[in-house]
Amino acid sequence: MNFRTSPATYSARVIHGEYFPHIDGIRALAVIPVVLYHVLASLCPGGFAGVDVFFVISGYLITGGILRDLEKERFTIRNFYYRRIRRIMPAYFAMIAGVFAVGCALYYAAPLVMLGDAVTAGTLFVANLHFWMLDGDYFAPNLHSQALLHLWSLSVEEQFYLFIPLLCAIIWKFRRSMVAPVLALLALLSLAGAIYAVLHGKQNNAFYFLHFRAWELLAGSLLAMLPATTSTVAENVSQHPQTTSNPVFSQTQTFKQFLLAPLGLLLVALTYVCISAKTPFPGLAALPPVVGTALLIRYGRSGWVSRLLACRPFVAAGKISYSLYLWHWPVTVFWKYAVYDQLYAYDCLGMFLLSLLLGYLSWKFVELPVRTSTFWTLRRSFAFAASGIVLLVALGTACVCGKGWPTVLHPKANEVACTSEIRDPFLAARTFGVVRRIGLAIGYDFKFVTRCSRTVMEGGGDGSSMIGSSGQPQVFLLGDSHAGSLRYGLDYILQEKKLTGYAVSCSSIDMFNLSLPESQAALKKLAEWPQATRVVLAEMWTRSLARQDRPHDHVYTRLAEFALRVKAMNKTLFIATDIADFPHLAQDVEAQSRIVGAPRRIGIVQTSRQQSGADYDRRQGEINRNLEEVCRKTGAILLPLHLALKQDDRYVSCDVQDGHFVALYRDTNHLSMEGSLRAAQFIMSYLFPELSSPNQSPPASSK
Repeated sequence: MNFRTSPATYSARVIHGEYFPHIDGIRALAVIPVVLYHVLASLCPGGFAGVDVFFVISGYLITGGILRDLEKERFTIRNFYYRRIRRIMPAYFAMIAGVFAVGCALYYAAPLVMLGDAVTAGTLFVANLHFWMLDGDYFAPNLHSQALLHLWSLSVEEQFYLFIPLLCAIIWKFRRSMVAPVLALLALLSLAGAIYAVLHGKQNNAFYFLHFRAWELLAGSLLAMLPATTSTVAENVSQHPQTTSNPVFSQTQTFKQFLLAPLGLLLVALTYVCISAKTPFPGLAALPPVVGTALLIRYGRSGWVSRLLACRPFVAAGKISYSLYLWHWPVTVFWKYAVYDQLYAYDCLGMFLLSLLLGYLSWKFVELPVRTSTFWTLRRSFAFAASGIVLLVALGTACVCGKGWPTVLHPKANEVACTSEIRDPFLAARTFGVVRRIGLAIGYDFKFVTRCSRTVMEGGGDGSSMIGSSGQPQVFLLGDSHAGSLRYGLDYILQEKKLTGYAVSCSSIDMFNLSLPESQAALKKLAEWPQATRVVLAEMWTRSLARQDRPHDHVYTRLAEFALRVKAMNKTLFIATDIADFPHLAQDVEAQSRIVGAPRRIGIVQTSRQQSGADYDRRQGEINRNLEEVCRKTGAILLPLHLALKQDDRYVSCDVQDGHFVALYRDTNHLSMEGSLRAAQFIMSYLFPELSSPNQSPPASSK
């Protein structure tokens, strides 16, 4: 098909006004770097900034269409969303359904549950909030296995579409001259907020949230409100040179044609090669691609830049850019999953070509028919959107509630003892979260018993609870999420011994830092129980020491101060060493191999299952020696927790019991329930040596 004269061109004219091929070229300039970055980051280190280019284009086209309709007195909210539904939702829903189907074919229960949550979030256009709450860091490796991660940007755009038509219509009705000033003010506030967030350690918020990204979309909105450029007039002059011979006009035309458009192209291109995942982004680093895109849109309609952007390959890629963006990330995730992320050159080429193919097929057989057919009336379009949302949300929620339907899909893979915590469905979990935050804001701590924990979560989910039998606690467990992973095992063993404990775990918090309110609250709680003379501190020490805003000596000084405070309370502090961490999760590798086959390089299986003593000492040996020195100076006792999972001079992440694979970790550095039980038995031999007994197994219902 001729991309220049396709029905999409007519559709673009109807929706956005006059069609300019160079804008499709800019779309190609946005989507191709994104695809290259996701296929192999080294190919285009800053390719993720292509999303910012898309934001500017979207703001320009959407706001331009709104203002034209307002000017001609034909704007209605109903028609605006009618066009948005036809443009976005068919291909969007088709991609989500296709990804879920492929996920059912490739995934076992645990990742399928995660996919179900993402299906619900993506369908409701809140994927940005979902992935922010799931991990926060877009560049974190564990998020790169999420096949719908890329929907965060589309969620930001759809959230923008919720307020921009209403805002423009309201201001236009009362005083149309104020539309531009109001949008400019909002853009400045958004940009200032994004810069502030990045500079103050809130980069994840700036990356995902609409109010920090709105300035990029509003930059396009403001661009759409500017008067026509001389480059537009120049097109007419080139066709009718007798219309003017003004030298001032020619000089202005030459300046903008041969300087501003190339400058815009340079700014965008340099962004792709000069920034990387390590660059604080967005904020100031997002200014070059945003400014560059604005210059390209406004001044790239003529000259050699226009000829470059309007050439057939660029226009073709721009036409399919939406569908290509939708499909390239799932292709990348599933392909890398199938080969265990062990890529060769032909894998990268295959991912790129398959993405192009699926993008073209989606554009050809989904986008174009819906956008150009008379069948899709307003009523049918809204009915389709409502039905699609209900069905996909129900599908995702059912997948989570059914734990990935493990009894039906891949039973051999699901025989692996994958002990990930049961998740609440997306809607329920987010509802609980909102209610908790509202409660805290009004001074009331709502309490919930959630499906994803065996204990009551108090104080907004801070992880505090009684463990073991009832009565006065004799054991006090505190620390970050590593202490939380010990709670199950210690709870079970204390119940067996008719003892009581109390556990306080706050994820990613240094509970030994006396300057933190969480630490002070834990010590205050500890002081309430004089019989709780055994205090166990468990932290992910590599996390505490990895923070760049503190020297290592500072961490150990804080720890020593905490140990002395506990000693002054006439209690014994046991400082636990950290368990071994693994590059891959053993049960994931085992379950995955039962579906897609063994990895190309078998080493991944070995490194996921065991770690040599030399490897552990290289990673954490110095830390443990420093912990031992702190204990020597303060009178605390070193608890060598890492030895609990040591077998034959190697640290293991899994075991075989009665011929069945059993995981001792629930992720690469947190214990599973079975691992927690084994670690708790080891701990008890230090806390209560007189009560030590042979290993016991938890009841069948808790496995």
